[in-house]
This record gives sequence, C-alpha cells and structure tokens, in this order.
Amino acid sequence: MTTVLLPADFSPNSINAINFAIATFKDRPCKFVLLHVHTAASYVTDDLMTMGSSASIYQTLIASSKASLAKLEVKLQKNSKTKLHEFSSIVDYDNFVDAVNQACKDQGANLVILGTKGASGLESAIFGSNTVHLMERSNYPVLAVPDKYAPALLNRWAIGLDFEIPVAKSEIESLLDLAAMTNALVDIICVKQNEDPLTAEQLKNKSAVAKIFENTNSEFITLFSQNVLEAISAYCDEHQCDAIALINKRRNFFFRSIRKDEIQKFGYQIKRPLLVMPKKTE
Repeated sequence: MTTVLLPADFSPNSINAINFAIATFKDRPCKFVLLHVHTAASYVTDDLMTMGSSASIYQTLIASSKASLAKLEVKLQKNSKTKLHEFSSIVDYDNFVDAVNQACKDQGANLVILGTKGASGLESAIFGSNTVHLMERSNYPVLAVPDKYAPALLNRWAIGLDFEIPVAKSEIESLLDLAAMTNALVDIICVKQNEDPLTAEQLKNKSAVAKIFENTNSEFITLFSQNVLEAISAYCDEHQCDAIALINKRRNFFFRSIRKDEIQKFGYQIKRPLLVMPKKTE
C-alpha cells in the first residue's frame, strides 16, 4: 500500500493539495497521513502567558490543532468515494522539515504532497517558506501543488536532467510510479546553453537514464536556452505537460536554478505540480 504524507495547516491551498492527492490516487490502495506541525515561531509571549500554571505547555499548544485535524480526518473519511483509502493524523511540535522527515520515516511514507503556499496566503509568497525548505532538505520526494490547481490526471510529465551526474532508478522511483498510474508520457529534457556535443560521461549517463525509462512511455528532448527553468516552463506550456520533476542535487544545475532569487520568478510561471526528488548519493 502506498503511504502519502499530507502536511496540513488548514489553509485553502493546503486543503486543495489534500484533495489533489486523494484524486491522484483514487484507484490505488493508499494510506494518507495528515500532519500538522507547530513551531516555536508560531507563538508569542502573550500566548504562553494565557496558559494556566499547571497546564502542560506542549499539550495546551497542540490540543486545538489535534481537534481540528481530527475533524478534517473524519470529513475526509466521510467524503471518501472508495474503500481503497484510509486516513490517520499526527500533530507535532518541531521544526517543519524535521517533523516531515521523521513522520515519513515512522509512517513509511513514499511521497509528500503539499500546497505551494502556506497559511499566510501572501500573494508575493509563491512558494511558502516551509515548501521551499522542504524541497531543499527533504529526505523524501515532495510534490508541490500550485494554489487553486484543480485535481487532474497527470498524463504528461517533464523532467529536467543535464546528464552531468549519474541518476539511480531509486532516486526517480516516485516519478516512474506516478507516470505508470496513468501511462503518462515523460519528456526527458536537457537544456543546453550551447551546441557543444555531450561529453562521453554525459552520453554514458544518458544511456543509463534511457535504461531506467525503458518501460515508460518517454522521449528525450534537447532545448537551447540560457535559462533552464524558463525553457522547461515554456516547453510545458507549448506541449501541455501536466507536471514537472526535478532532482535536488547541489551540483545539479536544474535545481540550483529555482533557489533563492530565482524561486520568485519561476514561481510566477508555475502552473502545474512540481515534484522534487532528493539525490540519495553524493
């Protein structure tokens, strides 16, 4: 059974991502684990001052969230249209990324699905800080769902690879699995800044990638651009790709491009789910 972790902060974007996850796995046995994370930064001194002297600070802080999360869990179970799905919930008081990684480990989660914006709902915050940090530091694949994105079949994927480093099948297992669910086409896109031929090492790595995707409906695409993510985004618009996949590797140019100052610019262009898979070996 597939296990999917669903961070929930009760914002509209969070609920939309949860509904997206349920729709995506509608035909597969799946356990959905709702996770709400409290952080110390969420509270101010006045909050703590209102607590009774005999109350456990920890229990006081999470009591309300436990009730809200339990209510959401019951609602999802009630609205579920299949017996293939089951739901559970966790409330944690920790750093967000650490809480997600620990919950995935404890629950045996295969994937994390969350919204691109957090509860703040700031229009300028295309990717909420929690989402950005999780994409950078998660030990597990993360699928970020854009604000107001309507649940839809993911029939065509685009993955950016430069073939500079080897790719292991285990590192893109989540993409292969998601693509197999709908027999999706996967466009393997290499964006080059010049017309120099691939090096011998790149050709070797490309051949290995072809082997990984041999049982997947896929094709290799070469684009020429100085801006990798703008090129991929434009390609996806033109060819109606439903989602983008990237591998998080410090040396990987594709992922480096969406960090820090680039994240806002690319965020305004993103119209589709973004799957970020951690590189498991250095």
